[in-house]
Amino acid sequence: MTLVRPAGSTDHRIRLALLVGAVVSFTMIGGWSGLVVVLSFVVMLTLHELGHFLVARWSGMQVTEFFLGFGPRLWSVQRGECTYGVKAIPAGAYVRITGMTSLDEVEPALEHRTYRAQTYPRRMAVALAGSATHFAVALLLLFVLYGMVGTPDPDRWMVGEVVPGTAAEAVDLEVGDRIVSVAGVEVEDFGAFGAVVRSLPGQTVEVVVDRDGIRTERLTTIGERLSTDGTTHGFFGVGRARPLVTVGPVAAAGEAVGRFGDLTVMSIDGLTSFFTPDGLSRFFSGALPDGTPPDGASAGGSASASASNTGGPVVAGSSAVPSDADDERLLSIYGAARLGSAMLADGWGTYLWFLVLVNVFIGVFNLAPLLPLDGGHVAIATYERLRSFGGRRHTADAAKLIPVTWAVVSLLVLVGMVALYRDIVDFPDLG
Repeated sequence: MTLVRPAGSTDHRIRLALLVGAVVSFTMIGGWSGLVVVLSFVVMLTLHELGHFLVARWSGMQVTEFFLGFGPRLWSVQRGECTYGVKAIPAGAYVRITGMTSLDEVEPALEHRTYRAQTYPRRMAVALAGSATHFAVALLLLFVLYGMVGTPDPDRWMVGEVVPGTAAEAVDLEVGDRIVSVAGVEVEDFGAFGAVVRSLPGQTVEVVVDRDGIRTERLTTIGERLSTDGTTHGFFGVGRARPLVTVGPVAAAGEAVGRFGDLTVMSIDGLTSFFTPDGLSRFFSGALPDGTPPDGASAGGSASASASNTGGPVVAGSSAVPSDADDERLLSIYGAARLGSAMLADGWGTYLWFLVLVNVFIGVFNLAPLLPLDGGHVAIATYERLRSFGGRRHTADAAKLIPVTWAVVSLLVLVGMVALYRDIVDFPDLG
């Protein structure tokens, strides 16, 4: 084993100090929740590259580098023909596989170990390994959510918040209590509860409360509020929460697969609607000072994510969920980190759902059939396979794809920069 360090130990220490300082500064600004989100992204993208790495090694391909981060090298170690290390910018990871395209110059003795020299199934396995890793992580998290953490019960509700100075506080309600009935009317559904309360402004009524299986009757006076149309309606002062319920392993696996399928379809729909002339027009117009889209388009957009590649099949990206129907839009990595922090503040269960959404989206996005995304390598391998017959193997001319690749990269960079600008100057209300 050979230890490799960048030239100049002083530079190395300076870079390391800057990295530590950046992490400490970020923690002070974004708090521990922000640090957890960023580390989650780094781990997620590292697992993506680990998928490519392991499948490539198992297939007999030559892998020369596996680094965490980008930019200046902080530390590295060489084991065999592969160098492992850490770089200064913790924005993901990358793997370098020899001979990814026909443009790579490779020694003749190593040609048989290049990516391009492998069989179609092996190249497909390597190209798909990154997205497959995201999908596996999403399925695992969904299984944990359904089988261990629990998901909200759609058929029951309980008190999730008590507003001070209201009828709810007057009867000493606590978070976790269940309101069984109001004025003799059963309110198993939160909508029914709201309808009953709104119809009883200012009236003193009996409320039946279930706390830990023990029911008690309490009297309280429903508050009053004036609606926008001038009508007085009742106000009780509770927020809704749903109890978490878990299911057995078999049911959890089934629920996980079903939900994964739904999220995959949603991600595909979001991508196809966003990356259209109309979708991009709405997105870019939202960055204008007055937010007025050109040609009468609306200022909304699809929730989506940007991504970029560096050095082989590498993708760094983000995902977002819209805060409401009036402000659906793409979020940058910065915006996704802020959203993740908000989800983490709401609880680990909510944050795990956020990670599920991110993994599904990045996995789907990477399969878009354009270089430098993984789907571009899948498309090339498939094209070469279809053009190869009669014992003659067809090889695509990668030089012809360079203009398209640069166009894709330029578009993704532009989208990412505009998304970052919008997230800084006008981040959507997360509720």
